[in-house]
Amino acid sequence: MEEIRAFIAFSRLRSISRSAKRQVAEGVRHVASLFEGDDGTLSGAARQEIFSFKGWGDIDSELAALRERGAEVITIKDNTYPELLKNIPDPPLVLYKKGSLSLEQNAVAIVGSRRASEESMNLSEKIADTLSSLGITVISGLARGVDAAAHRGALTGSGKTIAVLGCGLDICYPWENKRLYQRVGEEGAVLTEYGLGERPLAYHFPERNRIIAGLSKGVLVIEAAKKSGSLITARLGAEYGRSVMAIPGSIFSEEYTGTNALIKQGAKLVDSIEDVIAECFPGLTVIRKKPIDLDGNEDYIYSIVGPRRIHVDEVIEKSKMAAKEVMAILTVLEMKDAIREVAGGFYIRK
Repeated sequence: MEEIRAFIAFSRLRSISRSAKRQVAEGVRHVASLFEGDDGTLSGAARQEIFSFKGWGDIDSELAALRERGAEVITIKDNTYPELLKNIPDPPLVLYKKGSLSLEQNAVAIVGSRRASEESMNLSEKIADTLSSLGITVISGLARGVDAAAHRGALTGSGKTIAVLGCGLDICYPWENKRLYQRVGEEGAVLTEYGLGERPLAYHFPERNRIIAGLSKGVLVIEAAKKSGSLITARLGAEYGRSVMAIPGSIFSEEYTGTNALIKQGAKLVDSIEDVIAECFPGLTVIRKKPIDLDGNEDYIYSIVGPRRIHVDEVIEKSKMAAKEVMAILTVLEMKDAIREVAGGFYIRK
């Protein structure tokens, strides 16, 4: 019996916990031996489930489908299984991975609200871009909002990003992130502990969050409400001995109650990319990008468009310039990648 088939089968037993599975897997030379005879390692319901397992045909079909997708299966005994993740209390026995990026990387998790403001998504993207350009992998969950922005920013850098899913590799959730999902799989890595066809069920996401925290040296939370799932990732990060960081927000906004509470509880307050680097990778120097080359009027309009979104009408009003001229300059600034237009006629500095 192939060891990888046995690992997948063993990982799917319901009568034994993840932590117990890990102990058993590490205590035997080959997991396949558990299915080949009674060696006394397991007893009770687990032993009965082992001997009555009938899902080999499904596993073989799944392995063939994974090969067709260019995906691989990594077990906890493989050399490519990341050490940081292996050392959490309940690591997954099996990981399904698509993409060439190694999982053994210096990494930071960036998580936050699915309903994040444009400002928070812009910030997430900029931080991820800088981290990626420094060779640091950005890990997130491919969710709407902050997660998606983090992946996009990392891909702008050098493609160092890992998306951890709460479903099988053959399912993109949410569907609107399909193109991003494809890019991460091509330029970074998509990772999950769930087999093909497993749906994005609600309880999968807290389970997924332990992998995000486990792979990372630090967890950065950007805009999270009081009951945000991002706080689960932060809590797990703290339990695993990872650095927990948060960007503060307005005390009048419900969307920042979670991040502000984290800071009160001892999370590192972050107000610059240097804070993230100093906390997780001391000694690493941040090399700032060269300033954008702007002429007089471009620089003037750029100074009006700040890190918070501003409507085009307000830009025109503040500039005291003709609307046609302002619109032309905004277009040039977009082409120079200095600003971006967001929904509703708003602009924000990149």
